Amino acid sequence: MADIRFAPRAESLLGSATLQITAKAAELRASGHDVVSLSAGQPDFPSPRAAIEAAEKAMREGRTGYTANAGLPELRKAVAEKWGNLRGICPDPSRVLVSCGAKHSIANLMEAVVREGDKVLIPRPWWVSYPEMVKRLGGIPVAGSGTHLTADDVREAAAAGATGMIFNSPDNPGGRVYSRGEIQEIADAAADAGFWVISDDIYEFLHYGDEPVPHLLDARPDLAPRLAVVTGVSKTWSMTGWRIGFALADPAWIALAGRVQSHTTSNAPTMCQYGALAVVQGLAEGERIEMLHAFRARRDLMCSMLAGAEGLSFQEPRGAFYVFVRIETGPGALDSSGFCISLLEQEGVAVIPGDAFGSEGFIRLSFAASNSDIEKGVKRLRAFLSGRV
Repeated sequence: MADIRFAPRAESLLGSATLQITAKAAELRASGHDVVSLSAGQPDFPSPRAAIEAAEKAMREGRTGYTANAGLPELRKAVAEKWGNLRGICPDPSRVLVSCGAKHSIANLMEAVVREGDKVLIPRPWWVSYPEMVKRLGGIPVAGSGTHLTADDVREAAAAGATGMIFNSPDNPGGRVYSRGEIQEIADAAADAGFWVISDDIYEFLHYGDEPVPHLLDARPDLAPRLAVVTGVSKTWSMTGWRIGFALADPAWIALAGRVQSHTTSNAPTMCQYGALAVVQGLAEGERIEMLHAFRARRDLMCSMLAGAEGLSFQEPRGAFYVFVRIETGPGALDSSGFCISLLEQEGVAVIPGDAFGSEGFIRLSFAASNSDIEKGVKRLRAFLSGRV
């Protein structure tokens, strides 16, 4: 029997480094090793009671069949009102598509606009799926040149023929929150270039400053016809496994993204949509704020323990729940992937290599972990860096 001929595009995609490290950590833990995970990309808190009760009620009442492909009408309306008011765009449910997580929202939107050979600007460091999503569609990812996206990156990408861009603030992996001045410059450059823009705002409410996170639409409201907002319930409300994300964009873009979704997943899980509706309507604000305060304290703990350690440097994150650490010295000449594997095997600490985010020489630590795990993990990292066992 002849071998299957796999699609070259699929074969070119890289696996998720976060999943690979997680699998390796699970393997060691199953073998009896003491493993501390600082690799998680999800909150470690329980989902809000209001979401659980709403989902349970929906199931008890038999609301377990298909919904409209684009989502429950009442959820689309609530999302349109909440984020429409937040971002200054028309609160019209026709501008909303409910999908199976924010990742799915981005994939749907990209499939609607990325054509074969299109160049798409992505930030550096990038979230691991951005370049692979572009490549999957036959596009060409073009990365920013430095440690964060700039207006010059936008102009250079436009000059090279790029048609659109992905933006992320607060970002993964560094928790960087762009300043109002930076946002204004990037928004102006994107508008001048005529780019479509996908703004990945999944960490928008995990922010440790006193003011709201500046947004491209704050700086240039006229970008609204060409800008899609992506968000969801996973990070803010600790509902990662519920798989509910939202896209808000021009109705024509949403309609086409919805058509793509109709031929892949169809609607997002019905009972999960009811759970999401509860938190979007504000029924879990107390739990959300408690979680935010806990993350702020954990950030401060991790950064205080990392501060002054020989062989590393970092910028304190202002959002999300990650610290992106530059490794300046270490045992042997290891690249970031080798460093992370050795750290896991020798010290039992799981972190994510920076090369997965387009930034060799860095590692990502998550403070979505208990205080004891943060303390234990950072102590082991410092011991590893100093060559102690």
